[in-house]
Amino acid sequence: MLFSLQKLVADMSLIDRNHHILGSERAENDIEHSFTVALLCWYIHDHLSLALDLTKIFKYALVHDFAERYAGDTNTFASKEDRAKKVELEAAAIVRLSEEFGEFSDLPQTLQSYDSKSDEEALFVWTVDKMQAMILGDLDNWRPYKKISITYDSFSKKHHEHLDAGSPHCREIFEALLEYCKTTYYDRPVA
Repeated sequence: MLFSLQKLVADMSLIDRNHHILGSERAENDIEHSFTVALLCWYIHDHLSLALDLTKIFKYALVHDFAERYAGDTNTFASKEDRAKKVELEAAAIVRLSEEFGEFSDLPQTLQSYDSKSDEEALFVWTVDKMQAMILGDLDNWRPYKKISITYDSFSKKHHEHLDAGSPHCREIFEALLEYCKTTYYDRPVA
């Protein structure tokens, strides 16, 4: 099992995301992303003195993209059809991972709980995951959004949907972040 876990981490480090490592042309990978999500969750949990289970939060943050080992990464702004396909592929990937890591029973249970957003901690991590993409996008002058021509209106609409569906535990932070990002977005309306 130790070797299988190390191979899983190695495989996840090969999955590139749309965002870049600041100051480079190298894409952020799923391991770097998950580490950042965990760190942001920890900070928000501490900053707001949340009554959420930090151990669960860390577990969810670590595994939240493991299904991408087999399903690949699908952009938040992908078509409705591609997003529906993502759900199917990730469900199959979770089944496969659950079989492969059955000996480590907490891992499949955590994957399934996160995927179903079965508790407040899972929804919290999902929300911070959406926030992390905005933070990295802003720090990188919106380069990944420009590359795939995500307009201000599309950006605003999608992230307002995320805000509405997100965790109430970090809603104020998400809302403030979104409003700030709308002032720096690369094709924002000129006042």
